[in-house]
Amino acid sequence: MGRVGLLGRIMLVLLGALSLLVVATFGIDRWQRSQEHWPYGSRFPRLDQAAGIMALLKDADPAQRPAILRAVSGEALKAEILDAPPDATALIREPVLEARLHRLTGDSTDGIRAFTESDMLYRGKGPADAGTGTWHRSIGGLAEATYRLPDGRTLVISAIKGHHSLMPWLLGQPLSLWVAVLGVAVAGLVTVGARHELAPLPRLTEAVSRFDGRAAEPALAPQGAPEIRRLAQAVQAMQERIVGLMGERSMLIGAISHDLKTYLTRMRLRAEGIAEPERRARLVEDLDTMTALIETALGFARGTAAEVGRSPVDLADIVAVEVAEHAAQGAHISLTGEEVPDATVAGDAVALRRVVANLIGNAVKFGHSSVAVAVTRSGSACQVVVEDDGPGIPAAERSVVFSPYYRVERSRNRRTGGTGLGLAIARQIAEAHGGTIVAETAMSGGARLVVTLPALA
Repeated sequence: MGRVGLLGRIMLVLLGALSLLVVATFGIDRWQRSQEHWPYGSRFPRLDQAAGIMALLKDADPAQRPAILRAVSGEALKAEILDAPPDATALIREPVLEARLHRLTGDSTDGIRAFTESDMLYRGKGPADAGTGTWHRSIGGLAEATYRLPDGRTLVISAIKGHHSLMPWLLGQPLSLWVAVLGVAVAGLVTVGARHELAPLPRLTEAVSRFDGRAAEPALAPQGAPEIRRLAQAVQAMQERIVGLMGERSMLIGAISHDLKTYLTRMRLRAEGIAEPERRARLVEDLDTMTALIETALGFARGTAAEVGRSPVDLADIVAVEVAEHAAQGAHISLTGEEVPDATVAGDAVALRRVVANLIGNAVKFGHSSVAVAVTRSGSACQVVVEDDGPGIPAAERSVVFSPYYRVERSRNRRTGGTGLGLAIARQIAEAHGGTIVAETAMSGGARLVVTLPALA
């Protein structure tokens, strides 16, 4: 169910309700038929009614018979008095029904006849065979009954074909079939209407997905239900508030950056005026480190690391240059895939090199003896994989390691300590390029960082 959309859920509820309606209608229809045709069930509406008519007309004044016949004839049975018994050659005489009519009327003469039709025959349980619970021959529902009145005339009671007291048929078909047809038609209409009403939601989702905080998306045309229109207006207002807050933050960060750099420049000038060389060098080094730290932190806060252009960038070339620089400094580092011809992505070369430099720098810093770098292209994606043989990243920390100021190695010395922003900035740049960066475990047990970026077609 987690993959079923809103329209699908609406349709499932509708189809479920219609299915229950069809099943209930069909069940009632079947039950009613069994009640009408099974003579030894708990109810015998036609048979009991026929016996009552016979008992009523048996002792009635002949002058009152026409009125009684009009009163007892209805949708289920038709009663009439004939001078001679009707022709019953097309019907089948049913002794079981006759026995019940004799018992209900209290008439022991041979004047009662009960008939059924061939299409009303069926087998069923009954008292004829208590051992097996089935009849030795088929029995049927009441189609016609005759009764010889005391004056010699014949009362004929005929069952009206096609009548169902609880489930009337329509155009010769059971009502359950028409309910099913109606359900399919209603489901189709609901589908069309629901698709029309939900059409603004996909457009609203696309607008929210495109929003990057720099400029609000164009307002959607007001359409759909009032709740959807209010949702679109709320999203538009939220985007405008976010754009305003982002602008104010950029102005504040710019002011802080300007003031900090001013004071750092003054401190550096004063530090260079110190006469003691060792003390002067240490102060200048601390100020340079502080300047780099502040610039990195402010750059991440401004999001400038993610402000990338869109031009073709040879990823293999960037990686090869960065690997060569570390190898020249004495690092044991290997590269595969530098000759991949189609490892080209759309983005900013400077920002992407910063990602590669950060990952390789961390691998060289924390690896024990060697670092392996690979560039690949698979389908519509390019990958840069950096592995080391260091202590690795614990499984519980592989997601939070990309959080700002988080460090797996928590020391603060200049060799292994850091600002804790390197991987956070790398992820910021990768996501700005439409890619991802994940931490895994290398075959050697060390860390394995994988950057995946969409390849240029």
